[in-house]
Amino acid sequence: MRLGTAAPVLGLLAWVGAVSSGAAQDVDSSASLTPPDVTEQASGVTVYPASFFDPFLPNNANDMIGKTPGFTFSKGEDVRGFAGAAGNVLIDGVRPTSKSVSLDTVLQRIPTTSVDRIEVIRGGAPGIDMQGQPVVANVIRKGGSESNTAAQILFKPYQDGQVGVIPRLEHSFRNGPLSFEGQIGGRRDKFPDSGVGRVTRVGPGIAESGRFATDVQQYQVQANGAFEYRVGGGDLAHLNASAERQDTVRDEMSQPISSLTGLAFNEMFRSKLRNDKAEIGADYRHVFNGRLSGQVIGLQTFKKDSLRSATWGRQTPVAATENADTRESIGRMVLTYAASTRLRFEGGAEGALNSLDSRSSLAVGGAAVAIPSANVKVDETRGEVFGTVNLAPTGNLSLELGTRVEASTIEQSGGANQSKNFTFVKPRAIAAYSLGATQLRFRIERTVGQLNFKDFAASSSLEAGTVNAGNPDLAPERAWVFETALERRFWGNGNVVLTFTHSELEEVADLIPVRGFDAPGNIGDGRKDELRLALTLPLDKLGISNGLVRFNGVWKWSQVTDPVTGRTRRISGQRPFDTDIYIGKQFPSLKSTLAAEAFLGYYETYYRISEIRTNREQPLWKIYWDWAPRPDLVFRFQVENFTAKDRRRYRTLFNGPRSAEQVQVKEERYGSLKPFLMIRTRKTF
Repeated sequence: MRLGTAAPVLGLLAWVGAVSSGAAQDVDSSASLTPPDVTEQASGVTVYPASFFDPFLPNNANDMIGKTPGFTFSKGEDVRGFAGAAGNVLIDGVRPTSKSVSLDTVLQRIPTTSVDRIEVIRGGAPGIDMQGQPVVANVIRKGGSESNTAAQILFKPYQDGQVGVIPRLEHSFRNGPLSFEGQIGGRRDKFPDSGVGRVTRVGPGIAESGRFATDVQQYQVQANGAFEYRVGGGDLAHLNASAERQDTVRDEMSQPISSLTGLAFNEMFRSKLRNDKAEIGADYRHVFNGRLSGQVIGLQTFKKDSLRSATWGRQTPVAATENADTRESIGRMVLTYAASTRLRFEGGAEGALNSLDSRSSLAVGGAAVAIPSANVKVDETRGEVFGTVNLAPTGNLSLELGTRVEASTIEQSGGANQSKNFTFVKPRAIAAYSLGATQLRFRIERTVGQLNFKDFAASSSLEAGTVNAGNPDLAPERAWVFETALERRFWGNGNVVLTFTHSELEEVADLIPVRGFDAPGNIGDGRKDELRLALTLPLDKLGISNGLVRFNGVWKWSQVTDPVTGRTRRISGQRPFDTDIYIGKQFPSLKSTLAAEAFLGYYETYYRISEIRTNREQPLWKIYWDWAPRPDLVFRFQVENFTAKDRRRYRTLFNGPRSAEQVQVKEERYGSLKPFLMIRTRKTF
């Protein structure tokens, strides 16, 4: 979906704004903003009681978050350290401690019966740590005693006869000061990359085409849980643990036939990837008095990745291995002082120890090939101090002013024996101004990206015929970020948010030549712009009772200088457009919801020394019917991928660097996965 195709949506937004503004002249504005069971607790805070979500038949807090008007869920980033990995959902006003367990998984452990309400906080609220986010959702759990057990099993029958199975068991209880939430689950399923299609190659002296097929299987077992103990006086002790193993097996086969010689070829590829990870964490929150509180966090994470891949058939056999062990230890202390309901101070420090031990190999025809930085060991010692002040000078205006100072030392051995020191100051200012149903937000922030330790080490992608060297001379990408957002609430649950973000980039992370190989590296300064549109549109006023449309889209532009050609281009891997859409209607008398959802596809381009590669994916649509014949039993019947979307990869290979513009071959391949069913049953005990 391109910018032009969004014109109907933008036109609809303009019409909605006009209608809602006109309606505000005829009726009391406060009555038009919220339905009877939704309240405006304070400026910028909207409260949705648990009963608000009943028509959507939610299973847990994660389902409720997904149906919260005007809120777009973000589960955070997979980065080192605790502060930078924050998502935009809090639980009882506090961010979950775990990093290895994703935020959506943590929310899945909270049954709907345990949720009292969900607060959407825009621009800040007394006693709330916004984690640097302009909007957060706060899941407030009930008190008292309760015990819940839920069993869920999901079947995916595919047209080739395979049946994917995804079981999950959840348990939670609260008994006085003690509570527990836990989950165990598994997966044996086909990955969406699977499909059957064709491969075509054209170039000087080359013209061939034939069948292409890929099959990707995923196997997973995981368990996670968290204990909490409320000591009294607001004190809270928390302990969480998790473990997961995931195996991914990919098989690819190409059978091109040359139209010039009539010869047929077989090209085979197989890879086996194993990811293991475990985590244990604890935190303690203490309330010193009515205004001063503190928190201490400790977290230990272990990860182990192992990849075996090989190609054979037409080409000389190639085999590659990669093994990586990573560890992270985090300690964090925070003090919070609430001077008043309008003024809040927070400060603290965080320290982390990180390590990577990576080993890789490449063999062509049984002979070992030397790759720069094939075996690398990296150790990082990192510390950060931070301070933030939240203030609300007036009832309509809220401000967050803060600064973080980060210092780190990274030591490498193997590919390069060296040590580097980095120090960065990262100020941030966020302002929000509310006027009735409209809020305007601004953000200015200095951001510093993290170095991916695996970029220091060599890696191979045999299915694409590429090898990346490691690069020991990486620097973090930095940026000044300027953002403005306009939000308008209308028609009770209606909401539209338009956000524009501009980033002035330094030391852009991309691909550069290193000793004849492609490698991750810095390519200088650049710029990046994003335009985000989020719309929640109730359809009752359009004559469709209990109907709802949700749209989330982001357009992206960027500009950098290509290190090979010297020309201006987009950043490698940046998707010009991403979007998803939900269209649903509830049938309360039938205890059902009928809905369609779509991810409207994407394309992304990567620029290597001698190759330009573009990945393109068509829209993925699914339609489903949720039915709850009893409060403790919910079924979903779903037809997924009913448009039989395909994934395409385009490669232009050059003789020598791209700057010479001597094309060797152009390749296009695609695989299409047929529509399949999904049946989910969930029983609560």
